[in-house]
Amino acid sequence: MSVVDDRDVAQSRRQAPAPVYAYAVVRAGKPAPGRPGVLGGEVGTVAHGSIAALVTPLESERVRAKRRDLLAHSDVVQDAYAHGTVLPLRFGTVFASDADLRARLLEPRHDELLSLLERFDGLGEMRVRAAYHDQDAILAEVVEAAPEIARLRGRARSQAELLQLGELVAKSYARRRDADADTIVRRLAPASSEVHLDAVADEVTVVNASFLVRDPDAFDKELEAVALRLRHLVDFACTGPMPPYSFVAVGGGV
Repeated sequence: MSVVDDRDVAQSRRQAPAPVYAYAVVRAGKPAPGRPGVLGGEVGTVAHGSIAALVTPLESERVRAKRRDLLAHSDVVQDAYAHGTVLPLRFGTVFASDADLRARLLEPRHDELLSLLERFDGLGEMRVRAAYHDQDAILAEVVEAAPEIARLRGRARSQAELLQLGELVAKSYARRRDADADTIVRRLAPASSEVHLDAVADEVTVVNASFLVRDPDAFDKELEAVALRLRHLVDFACTGPMPPYSFVAVGGGV
């Protein structure tokens, strides 16, 4: 009896729905990327109508945010993007089963997701970070351009005067950085369909932004022109094209 019971349990487990990790939504019929996914699992698809989700079966609904799995998630989405339009899902999106994924995402949001796939067809995200490579030089220019700072520097002695001087320098520096950021974004915006500005992480970062582009080569040329003009002040770093992470918010029940 024990042998029969063990077999029954094993069969029951095989028949139980398996959780699935979801990476992105694509058009139905697109092949799954041929690279390992999170936890080294195989990547497949779950389809409904004209759309499908890229997934990896899991043994448990819990996925820890390990670096290798973060990279695997990104690689799968990027590989899929190389073969067509992709709507990325956030890292750690797990459904109880294929049926749960269809019921909670693909079926109720089919038309919306299909519309988003059509909207972002042929578009990619370019991420740009611009930062001052010599903050001291910028501060010197800020001080030179503000006579009130120069006057206060010459006579500031008390703690209150030094504090006032520091506040004036900080405000003038912020205005200068905002002006340079505006110049950069205004030059690049015409080469993109949409712009998403992120908060700057430190005092030397001028711009941290994503641009939704249809022609990466044209965008690169404009970026090169801007970088050439500001090369004495600013270093530029650009990543892309990549899936439109900053422009697509696929949530709702996920």
